[in-house]
Amino acid sequence: MVYIAVLMREHRKQDFLLWMLSIFLALGWMQGCGILSFNAQDRTFSQTLDDNAIRLKISQELLLHDSKALDGVEVLVYRGVVVLVGSVSNPGLKTEAGKLAEQVSSVSKVWNELCIGEESFTDYLSDGLMEKKIKASFIMDGRIRVENYNLRVFKGILYVLGSASGPEELKRLKYHVDQFSLRDAKYFVTFSSSKDTKK
Repeated sequence: MVYIAVLMREHRKQDFLLWMLSIFLALGWMQGCGILSFNAQDRTFSQTLDDNAIRLKISQELLLHDSKALDGVEVLVYRGVVVLVGSVSNPGLKTEAGKLAEQVSSVSKVWNELCIGEESFTDYLSDGLMEKKIKASFIMDGRIRVENYNLRVFKGILYVLGSASGPEELKRLKYHVDQFSLRDAKYFVTFSSSKDTKK
């Protein structure tokens, strides 16, 4: 039952389809058919599965620890690096969430970006719209490999986790972000050949 609840929670955060797709790939249903390609990604097929497993495991740990108090936490993962985004009611819960994430196997680093206080419904709608616009601008650019980034907007702050091919791509990405009215933008981006570093 806990496992099902975790899947439903992931679904509410619009990540369920990605997770299911990875499972199908793992079963070999699509991998050999040429339907999808991982060639443009900096992550290997195995790393992608590992990241999805990490996200699911952290979500499960949060749910088991305190399903209501930590329900506002969203987990972003890229090559073992975790960024916690969302809100909790007090600093103690923020610390607890960070510790739970750090204890999960295969996690190399945790950036705890949780805010204190709830997100209003107006903020939720505004953040979702802004996130879609930013993603669309990256896609339209044509020289930004969108599949290598996880993006979330929360309370007007953009969080970007992923990997850039080099300084020029990161520069283009930041240029597009600067065209939007955001409170702030935080980048957890590495270059393809480097280790994870906050830029």
